[in-house]
Formats: sequence, C-alpha cells, structure tokens
Amino acid sequence: MKDKGYYPGYIDGIYGDDMKEYVIKFRKHNNLTISHNIDYEFYKKLGISLID
Repeated sequence: MKDKGYYPGYIDGIYGDDMKEYVIKFRKHNNLTISHNIDYEFYKKLGISLID
C-alpha cells in the first residue's frame, strides 16, 4: 500500500488502527466491499498474485 501511495505512515509490521483506516480508504477507492479485511480481491487490486 505504501508503494501505491495509500499508506503514508511508518511500516512497523503491526496491523493497527492507522493501517485499518488506510485499508478502508484503499477499498473505497478501488470499489471493494468496505471493511478493514485484507482478502484475495484486495491483493488483486494491489497487483499482488497469490499462489500456493
């Protein structure tokens, strides 16, 4: 999200309130269901491929 300009904060590895807020903003801007969850569609919009 930081590389895409959606998270201006410090990356500390903690999924805290600030990160949740920016996840929701990203989801809104990308027409995803509004929540703070990071799911397959979220990764897809970020351009990240998930493989087994």
